[in-house]
Amino acid sequence: MEKQAIRQVILETVEDMLEAQLKSVRRLRDREEGTETPTRRKVRKRQSLVDLSVGILIQEQRPVHIDELVELLKERHNRLTERDSLSSALAKKDHQGILVRRVAPGMFTFRS
Repeated sequence: MEKQAIRQVILETVEDMLEAQLKSVRRLRDREEGTETPTRRKVRKRQSLVDLSVGILIQEQRPVHIDELVELLKERHNRLTERDSLSSALAKKDHQGILVRRVAPGMFTFRS
């Protein structure tokens, strides 16, 4: 993994931690004042790896091998994942009959 990609992952992680801490401090302050207000700033919600993978499968419009999917997640979304955990999550969706279909061992496509 190149130095810039590692730096980006670390910065995003620190940003997420700081946003969570700030949200907690504001919630505690509002409780003490007796005025709970909605969050002042809309927090960016991260998509799950399954959601990002489904997006890639929709864009590709063809079956994609899990190894290629891991690489595409890294290139397009700067998200790192282990091959086995992603494969397991997608296989679970296939078993549930939603979002993806396994067409061969290690090959997934969007379930339309």
